Amino acid sequence: MEGVVLGKMLGGLIWPAMLHVLAPRLAVLERGFDRDFYLRQFSDARQRARVARAPLLHYALLGWRTLRAPAPAFDPAFYQRRNLHRPPGMDPLFHHLGSSLAEKSPRNEVDARADRQPWREGAQAVLVFHHARGGGSSRFLDLYERSIETEGYNVLRARTVLRAPTLAVVNDRTFDLATGLAGLMQFARREGVARLLVNHIIDRPMAMMEWVRDLAKNLGVPYDVVLHDYFMVCPRVDLITGPGVFCDVAPPEACLRCVTNYGAEAREFDPLSWREEHLAFLAGASRIIAPSDDLASRMQRFLSKDITVWTPGNDSGFPAERIPRLSPDERLRIVTLGALNVAKGVRVVAGLAEAADEASAPLDMSVLGPVSEALPANVTVSGPYRSEDLGRLLSEASPHVVLLPAIWPETWSFVLTSALEQGLPVVVFDIGAPAARLRRLGRGIILPRDLSTDSARLLAAFLELRSSWVAR
Repeated sequence: MEGVVLGKMLGGLIWPAMLHVLAPRLAVLERGFDRDFYLRQFSDARQRARVARAPLLHYALLGWRTLRAPAPAFDPAFYQRRNLHRPPGMDPLFHHLGSSLAEKSPRNEVDARADRQPWREGAQAVLVFHHARGGGSSRFLDLYERSIETEGYNVLRARTVLRAPTLAVVNDRTFDLATGLAGLMQFARREGVARLLVNHIIDRPMAMMEWVRDLAKNLGVPYDVVLHDYFMVCPRVDLITGPGVFCDVAPPEACLRCVTNYGAEAREFDPLSWREEHLAFLAGASRIIAPSDDLASRMQRFLSKDITVWTPGNDSGFPAERIPRLSPDERLRIVTLGALNVAKGVRVVAGLAEAADEASAPLDMSVLGPVSEALPANVTVSGPYRSEDLGRLLSEASPHVVLLPAIWPETWSFVLTSALEQGLPVVVFDIGAPAARLRRLGRGIILPRDLSTDSARLLAAFLELRSSWVAR
């Protein structure tokens, strides 16, 4: 479509006509559109030249559908996550510009932090590098930045542009880390940057590690790195192989076979040198931070430097665990929370649902969140939700028990926190931070890991739970 509308053969006839037809819509979009910034998101010179003929038209027809950002301060992926009830087929910028002042949603994750401290003149600053995917690591960063501000620092978050991984946006300013690192250095000196913080480098080129090192060296400041997963030793992030098995950091040769056959979360890299290069980056950090003891202990075996644990929440003060009471003919309501993919246990839920259906077991299963694979018809799936709405949704679902079926060693789990806040019993497998947190609290049900691949035994475990909760 891009070639037809903006190409040399037909474009000269088609795009002027489309400009005329879409003129009212384009007039609205133009108020929030940055032509030069938009074109920087096209690395291919021929495509960039074609889009340059009518960049606003390209955005209106195609760009927003592929999550290209219309301006530095507007993050379309973030906006869509925040505005789930936006009319289907309406691009996020048009929705934002058409909203009343009272209804306007934040444009990016920095805007969204309403409690962000005002800029302190003369104070030192921390420059933070982050990804654009949202999720638990973004929520962690919001909390961690608050602690940095409490120490008296200013915080500058360098946001990622999803379709232009070499760009970093700080407030409304854009820097190209590949070609304009000197400009970022000059900016950082002027703003009093005394420390760098790398919250994640996923979706960045491999050269990101060298850019951070160069920036730190030239500024004469240290850099810290936060670990949220296993990206530094596993290019698939979660230590789950293509067939869906936990590998517990397999040898590099096994990684090579895995990513060759099943892909990874990175592009154009050498699986055999991946671990060495990323661990060298961690070795150069002033401080390595993890959200849980479980993650720290798993990663510590690869590092000589101690890992600092900074938990994003306090596991004290939760209400007592409520023991469900079911009538003899009442069905057990099981709810799973959060986005479910293979690592998070989507196939565990599928297997349990199929086993329950075959046995006509008195279980009702639902997922609060989206799923990466289709689930059996006897599982209700809510789809995406805003994190601030989870408490309300969980109350409305009124489950007897929460199942968190992750098969990878999760590193904290904010959805576990949500369940604990409501006093709900939680079932997990014996792996990762959720199991460690429940064991420390002396609550919940921690099942052997091998039940994750044995649906019949897993069903039996839930039926036994139900039986213990039936009022006699």
